[in-house]
Parts: sequence; C-alpha cells; structure tokens
Amino acid sequence: MMDAPLAADRARLMAQFEFALDAHVATLTHWPDRLVAACRHVLFGGGKRVRPLLALLAAEAVGASAEVALPWAMAVECVHTYSLVHDDLPAMDDDDERRGRPTCHVAFDEATAILAGDALLTEAFRLLAVQPGGAPIGPLVALLGEASGGGGMIGGQVDDIRGGLDSFDALMAMQAGKTGALIRAAALGGALAAGAEPAVADGLATYGAALGVLFQITDDILDADQDAERDGNSVLHHLDTAAVIALRDRYAAEASAALAPLGAAAESLHALARYVTHRSV
Repeated sequence: MMDAPLAADRARLMAQFEFALDAHVATLTHWPDRLVAACRHVLFGGGKRVRPLLALLAAEAVGASAEVALPWAMAVECVHTYSLVHDDLPAMDDDDERRGRPTCHVAFDEATAILAGDALLTEAFRLLAVQPGGAPIGPLVALLGEASGGGGMIGGQVDDIRGGLDSFDALMAMQAGKTGALIRAAALGGALAAGAEPAVADGLATYGAALGVLFQITDDILDADQDAERDGNSVLHHLDTAAVIALRDRYAAEASAALAPLGAAAESLHALARYVTHRSV
C-alpha cells in the first residue's frame, strides 16, 4: 500500500500531469482524427504513471517546481506508452487486452497501432524541443534517445524476444535495458530539468537505476505463474524465491542510500521505492 504522504503527492502531481497531457493532446488538431483517438486510447488507459511521477518528484526533491519537469514527464510517458503499443502487436507479445481494455491494434487496427506508436515516439522529442523555460534541451533529448534506443529499451526488448537467456547476468542486462533504462532516465531527467547540480543528478540517476531493477523484480514475482506457463524471462528462472527477495531488498537499500544527500526533501522518493518494493499490482 502507498504511504499516505506519497499518495497525497501522487494525487497532486498526477492531477497536474493529466491536465498538461490532456491539454497537449488537444493541440494536435493537425493530426488525423483516427490517430489522435488511438493515441488517446493508449495514453489515458489507466497506467500507473510511475515514470512521470518519478520525474516530477525528482524535480521537487532538488528544490524546483514540478512544473519545470512537466514536458520531460510527458515525453517519457509518450515513449513508454509507444513501447507498450508496439509490445502488444501480433509480431511481438500478441496481446488483446491491457489494463482491462482492448489493446490499440484490437480497438483500431494493426496499421493504426504501429503508426500511433510511431507518432508518440516522435512527439516525445518534439515536446522536449519546444518546451518553454530554461531546461537543458540538448542533454534531455540525448538522455531520452539513449534510454529508449538500441542501447536501452529497444535493445533490451530485442534480447527479451529472443527468449532463453541462459544466465542471470544476461537476464539482468536485458531488464536493465528494457525496463530500467527509462525509469533511470525519468529520475535523472527530472533532476536535469530542475537544474540540479551534477552530484545530485548522479545520485538520482543511481536511485532511478535501482528503482528500475526493483520494478522488474516485483513484476517477476507478481507474474511468476504467467511466466512459468509462457517460459518468459524472469529472475525466478535463475534464483529461488528467497534469493529473489534478498536481491529485491538489496536494491531497495541501494535506492535509499542514493537519496541520502537530499535529506528530508527526498521522503516521497523513499516512499516510492518502498511502494515499488512491496507493491501487489
């Protein structure tokens, strides 16, 4: 269960985020109506919003307003959402349902789903290029490209679809790319957008990387039965349950330690790590 102060912060920040994202999509009047509808279907489909929440919390933890990191948070969520749209396609995971709703290619069609994913990916970079204020556009664009590209999320996805990763190290490397890279980037980008000093930004990058591992470990624990049936890549294929719990707790401690220089300002980030560690959904 989410701590009450974190739940309050989440409600406040996600209200800002949802308003900003909805307002941004409303500006896309030059897009075909069907494309906008497909993007709305996936962007507002009930996701956890872990990445934008992390970005906005990171900005506040270094003493800035969350507003300065809103373009970054929206860009990261657009990339994450596009990746899910493409993951669900028949050529990938071939899923008909996500979060209790038809996937994009089922609700629309396969070609529209591919193009909606493409549109969200490119819009993420446009969001960063046209953002107002003094956020460092170049570093943020580079960070998002690195985290989502062949050395990050896409590279991890390539390794995942091959299946049969035969070592624990290979599995962890795949997960660090597929899931962890964008979560790490969300925290680091939130700090950069807020003008954090390099040492502080590095600490939040370390926190984000540890949080990404935590998120994947808890996913593997929650999906143990499903992964066993589908022979999915999971830490439980390499370690027994006790060892997986120990690994989870080690990364939780690493995440917490990385926040030490921020003191009380990072309390909601500590709480987010606790929530990810012990989540049940």
